[in-house]
Amino acid sequence: MTQPSSTRIRPLALGYVRVSTAEQVEQGASLDAQRAALIAEADKRGWDVEIVADEGVSAKTLNRPGLQGALARLDGGAADYLLSIRLDRVSRSVADFAGLLDRSVKRCWGLVLLSPNIDTTDPAGRFTGNVLASAAQYERELIGARTREGMAQRKIEGVKMGRPRMLGAATVGRITNMRSTGMSMGRIADALNADGVATAHGGAQWYASTVKRVLDSVAR
Repeated sequence: MTQPSSTRIRPLALGYVRVSTAEQVEQGASLDAQRAALIAEADKRGWDVEIVADEGVSAKTLNRPGLQGALARLDGGAADYLLSIRLDRVSRSVADFAGLLDRSVKRCWGLVLLSPNIDTTDPAGRFTGNVLASAAQYERELIGARTREGMAQRKIEGVKMGRPRMLGAATVGRITNMRSTGMSMGRIADALNADGVATAHGGAQWYASTVKRVLDSVAR
């Protein structure tokens, strides 16, 4: 790959910063830290830099206003490098990142990441970037799989997803009273189900494990 070139006296880097939550946007610390790091790096390399920000958006796709604007400028030759602190600020998708690499080669601009130190204007940098993108996507998919498994298990247990509800004192008292008479947790669950008593989360089905959680909470 040839180095990015233009008629500019100094290369121009578009410093891309991103945070994914509203809380991070309001606090501002993460964005400020990213900006400071990118400006310092550009100064060290002798580049001019313009900061481009996407605030409160995920890196799940590349469809972000700030990033899309930066890529259009890079493709058109108005800038030489896309500069960011880490790969996950730019993309968490292997396919998207591979597309960015191909795009940068065809349009003769470079992608530079600070941590780890990656410059995709050389083959070693492109290889390392692809490895990191694969790891980031694997982590995201693994978290998603664990979340789905947990939600499925809670659904099996009769837990209604959404805002938690408090279990009424009368229901708690009834459960503890039945238990004190020697009733098993399974029989208590059957009795509650027969009377149509809702669980703490609004579920329509009681299980021995659901009853146990109520009793454990009372015992604390």
